[in-house]
Amino acid sequence: MKLLPPVCALLALLSLASSAAPRMRHIAGDTMGTTYTIQWRQDSPRQSPHQVLLAVQQQLQQINAGLSVFRPDSEITRVNQAPTGQPIMVSEDLSTVVAIASQISDNTDGALDITLGPVIEFWGFGHQPRDLNHKNRGQLERARSHTGMAGFELQQRTLTKQIAGLAFNPSAVAKGYGVDRVALVLDQLGIDHYLVEIGGEVKTRGQPQPGRDWQVAVTRPEKLSLALQQIVPLKNLSMATSGNYVNFIENNGVRLGHIIDPRSGYPSLSDTLSVTVVHSSCAVADAYATALMVLDAERALAIARRHSLAVMIIEQSSTGPRSHFSESFKRLIHRH
Repeated sequence: MKLLPPVCALLALLSLASSAAPRMRHIAGDTMGTTYTIQWRQDSPRQSPHQVLLAVQQQLQQINAGLSVFRPDSEITRVNQAPTGQPIMVSEDLSTVVAIASQISDNTDGALDITLGPVIEFWGFGHQPRDLNHKNRGQLERARSHTGMAGFELQQRTLTKQIAGLAFNPSAVAKGYGVDRVALVLDQLGIDHYLVEIGGEVKTRGQPQPGRDWQVAVTRPEKLSLALQQIVPLKNLSMATSGNYVNFIENNGVRLGHIIDPRSGYPSLSDTLSVTVVHSSCAVADAYATALMVLDAERALAIARRHSLAVMIIEQSSTGPRSHFSESFKRLIHRH
């Protein structure tokens, strides 16, 4: 998912639409192996961009220190290295992410699993080189034997691993959670109208100018028609999109996407090209978008109906790409 191109230009256009339009502020940077952008409407000079930047950077550093699987000193790395059966007191950040993932896994009949660390490494989307030529099904099954959402217990902030070699990889939730936490920082700074984006996951509050919601566009998957791009008005809502068209590897001429189907241990082989979810929580939207990617459109929409989710699915059909919308998503885009 992306902001209408580019985000700075879009919001500049909005602010120029009226000579009395509020002043827009902007900061950007790098985090979580990607980039972030924050826009806010400054109705009064309460906080300078520099003050906002310092507060945001402090929050992002805390999240990276807790949830980054690529940092040897992170909390999640220490948890992954801890012995089986040993209760571990974890941070609020980690316990919240694990609890959200557990709930979404239940709600999607196991389509989300944040314990796939060994399988992610097998496929070359983790620390190991992306070389599948010397790997086989037996190695994959051994990796899968160290996974499973039933392989740990979380009691408030005490986490206990119950399967040897279990390794968490919270990437399906982490960016969305980071967006939520940065938004909370802005709330605490007294900023009432903002848009936070990390790696394409978005959370909004208020409006960029009175009477106009934030306008956010869903990125079209590679090689699809521009007509499939959907603009979504957001106010006090979050949006996350998952797809296999950016992060993938090629093996013997076959493209393998980075989203792993926990039911098989293989990269998702469904015809779903991308899933967009709108929710009040960006972490929840992020988790659902990843989970629904491994399902066919019919089953994903059934889950959306069951849980009243606003979902857009782009699917590759025999006649070309098709877009599917849940009823909640239709109401969202047609409310204006």
